[in-house]
Amino acid sequence: MTAKFTVSVPDELLERLDAEAELLGTSRSQLVQESVATYLTKTLDERAAEARRVRILSAIERMRHFDEGRTVHDDRPSLEILHEIRETDDGGPLR
Repeated sequence: MTAKFTVSVPDELLERLDAEAELLGTSRSQLVQESVATYLTKTLDERAAEARRVRILSAIERMRHFDEGRTVHDDRPSLEILHEIRETDDGGPLR
């Protein structure tokens, strides 16, 4: 289904639109359809990227404060603990 609607644009923009359509060998209508579809997809992708960025920054901030209010049971650097865990295969307690 295709709908028709009226859009007002400045004369200069209409001239540019018509020139581009002619250059591409397509109709004004087709160029507008493709342009709108591209714009909507781009803005959707940009919103998704921004939402990912916000989630990542939030996770980083939570990680920075992860130890606040928690009891420290082992004061070694976490990489040292992880190496020990990987090297220990007997299931026994660490250290």
